[in-house]
Amino acid sequence: MVEFVVRVPGSTPPWRRAFLAGDGPLGDWSAAGVPLDPWGDGTLRARLDLPDGFRGRFLVTLGRWRDAENDGRGHEFFPREVRADGPPVVEAHVNGWDQSSVDYHHDFRSRFLPHPRTVSVWLPPGYGAERDRRYPVFYLHDGQNLFDAHTAFGGVPWGADEVAEREVRAGRVPPVILVGVANTPDRLREYGPVRCGPRREQDLSRGYGRLLVEEVKPFIDATYRTQPGPAHTGVGGSSMGGLISLHLCKWYPGVFGKCAAVSPSLWWDREYFLRNVSVSRGWLGGCRVWLDVGEHESPSRLGRAATMRRTRRLAALLARYGAPARYTEVPGGGHNEASWGARFDRILQFLFAPS
Repeated sequence: MVEFVVRVPGSTPPWRRAFLAGDGPLGDWSAAGVPLDPWGDGTLRARLDLPDGFRGRFLVTLGRWRDAENDGRGHEFFPREVRADGPPVVEAHVNGWDQSSVDYHHDFRSRFLPHPRTVSVWLPPGYGAERDRRYPVFYLHDGQNLFDAHTAFGGVPWGADEVAEREVRAGRVPPVILVGVANTPDRLREYGPVRCGPRREQDLSRGYGRLLVEEVKPFIDATYRTQPGPAHTGVGGSSMGGLISLHLCKWYPGVFGKCAAVSPSLWWDREYFLRNVSVSRGWLGGCRVWLDVGEHESPSRLGRAATMRRTRRLAALLARYGAPARYTEVPGGGHNEASWGARFDRILQFLFAPS
């Protein structure tokens, strides 16, 4: 039996519950892993039976990785170590809360598109300490829906930073930088390539591609320690964001080598992408593709059947042309941020974990 005795800053809100987050029995790196109980002496405590031979690490959180302990100056605090055969009492003094893991670059302007947007960058655990290390990058559309409830559609974000932090700390995914590129009032024009017809003149998708490839990516590569090659660069999104991700990998095979097409809107422009997969299909052999669809993408039975038919057709085409792809049908999955965020761990594992 090991007893954990935790002391937290006096500024900690009394209504916030604190937790241990760590290896295996210490919560498997869930930010709300092992609850700590308040004691009359002002400490928080938990008692755990650790398996024989166990050696692990842990941190203290307030239930979210954004509210994990820091070093007292807003920087990352590195995990403490604990052993089953070590001292029976492990004391931890928390210096402060709230890690600053997301950088915001507001009012990012483009030569190719009319509207500025916010580019948000999540940095993985250890980024500030391992000064010589470089990291793969995952570019994600609809960036305002990834991290923050106050900007996310319907107030429900993917929680991409929370998921990625857990997966990286647990060792299931190598450290990866997440870059969220927010949408604008021209979202459909930027995410929806049009082959022909009267809407062709309103198509801004090529300009959006140039924004990512010629402006956002060079800025990220210059500002952060990245691995810039296609083998370490992914692009992804949901709905129309999933559709434009497929197009971007096809247009820029020398830039993007990983693709997450999450509930992609394959119906767009009379199934334009589906009907043209075999055109210029050289990108397929070198691009790792995650493709998925939820069972409840549409409110109607006919809509669900059509969505499933399209996505299964694309999965079959990817297999036919030799793309290293994984296709997943998500039981109960809907067309919303909560559903997409719930499978973000599997997306990261497939795209970025070593094969």
